[in-house]
Amino acid sequence: MIRWPSGTLVGLGAMVVAAGTAAALVVTLPVDAPAALRTATPATTVRATERTDADERQVQLTLDTGAPRAVVTTQTGTVTSSACSTSSPLRSGDVIARIDGVPVIALATGVPLWRDLALDDRGDDVRGLQSAIAASGVEIAVDGVLGKRTVRAVQRFLVERGALRTGFPDDLVPRAAFSWVPAAENTVRSCTAVVGATVGADAVLAELPAELRGARIESAPVDPVPGDRVLEVGSTAAAVDADGVVSSPGTLAKLAALPEYAAAVASADGVPTLPATWSLARPRTVQVLPPTALFAVEGSRACVQPSAGGTVGVEVLGSELGQAFVRAIDGRPLDRVRAVPDRRRSCR
Repeated sequence: MIRWPSGTLVGLGAMVVAAGTAAALVVTLPVDAPAALRTATPATTVRATERTDADERQVQLTLDTGAPRAVVTTQTGTVTSSACSTSSPLRSGDVIARIDGVPVIALATGVPLWRDLALDDRGDDVRGLQSAIAASGVEIAVDGVLGKRTVRAVQRFLVERGALRTGFPDDLVPRAAFSWVPAAENTVRSCTAVVGATVGADAVLAELPAELRGARIESAPVDPVPGDRVLEVGSTAAAVDADGVVSSPGTLAKLAALPEYAAAVASADGVPTLPATWSLARPRTVQVLPPTALFAVEGSRACVQPSAGGTVGVEVLGSELGQAFVRAIDGRPLDRVRAVPDRRRSCR
């Protein structure tokens, strides 16, 4: 007896056949590629853009250092308080300590005070005192002569920092009121004043990092862009000569006041060095093109082909990450140039 398939089996078979037919249609019908995957039409021209270039180079400064510097006082007595801290800078005008309750004030002057100053005294020490007091915001003439106005200005400066008005005469500036520091802001290496200790003349209240007597670039980079250059160390810019030497006393003092300098000297095993950025003092403006736009390259000269007009000679100033930095030899700015120029043409 012949047994016919059940309705369920017939239906399932129909579904299988239908699915197979659909799959065949999916396989055989062409499908358009997504727009993102289609091959882009190559650009025939590119626009020249501008950027500022300082030709920055990373260098190491070799440091010529002396012995650690001491902040000393000529006052004698008992240290009643100390404001010294290795975690914060010591600034000119700060009270560094009190001896028998009398403040000792750090003061940055070109020439350390080496005497008590009386009316009509003259010299570089007087001028240095006037400059330091003026830098603190006190109005004072900087003429190198100790007049009554200078004495009154210094007295006001001292009283504002806790000195007693009756602690000094009207015709004298006492040397003991100040402790010399080399810069307007100084990194502290160690604090040596001990509260409660008795100190004699020339007692050391704090130690600063070693004196910086000179600095020079250890190894000058190859083929730098010609022009005046500066060094940047931390937040400080330093003038440097053509031989890579820093010799200005003022600039050396600024470098020596940096925490980076203190760290370099403290951790050095031998001659200390300091990382710096060596760059053009006046950055230049260059135009940026893809290297493929250049042809007939000879040394630092090359040609480009503008989208309209004849070829243009350019000076190749450098390159970086697929970009060529150029400047037209005739000085005119470039607009659009051919991305792939006709290399048979010449602009020589």
